[in-house]
Amino acid sequence: MSKDSAVRTFLAVRLPLELAATLHKKAIHRAGDEHTHDVRWVVPQQQHITLKFLGSSNIDQLDTLITRLEQGFSGCKMFDSMTGCFRFFPNGRKSRILALDMHSGQELKRLAAICEYAALQSGFQPERRNFYPHVTLGRFKSPRYVNHSQFFNLPSFRMTVAEVVLFQSEPSSDGKKYKALHVFPLQPLAISA
Repeated sequence: MSKDSAVRTFLAVRLPLELAATLHKKAIHRAGDEHTHDVRWVVPQQQHITLKFLGSSNIDQLDTLITRLEQGFSGCKMFDSMTGCFRFFPNGRKSRILALDMHSGQELKRLAAICEYAALQSGFQPERRNFYPHVTLGRFKSPRYVNHSQFFNLPSFRMTVAEVVLFQSEPSSDGKKYKALHVFPLQPLAISA
């Protein structure tokens, strides 16, 4: 990336590929014949929990952001997160996005707050919406009514959040492609004897 060129970026937690593949299969199964072809599915390799969308970014902003985030995440420890219920955005009457809630107590919110603060200090725009931890599984090709009973709850799946990733979003023939620009590892949990 040249010094003056702008790229679209965001900060996120990647889902482990095995978990993402399981969620992908279960979501397609729940969609059934009625919705399978109405949805552009997010491939497992691209499933993530967005912590902060940055938008158009230049290299100077990103360098500043990386430095601030390395400081911000320095005391953060790994933690577990659990999948929750299916969710439809903006709502079930005019659904555009099929997502899955993610729960971690306040830990994901804490990571998002660190990202927001570092982004503001690096010249990015403030987030106008409240942070709501979720994984986007698919996007409806056009807004539609979805019967919530069809997307009944899944059993909970657990994952360990061990890093935050700065991603670049690039357009591709099948939607968007994400490229990791920087990884911020979280501190391992101390193991007691």
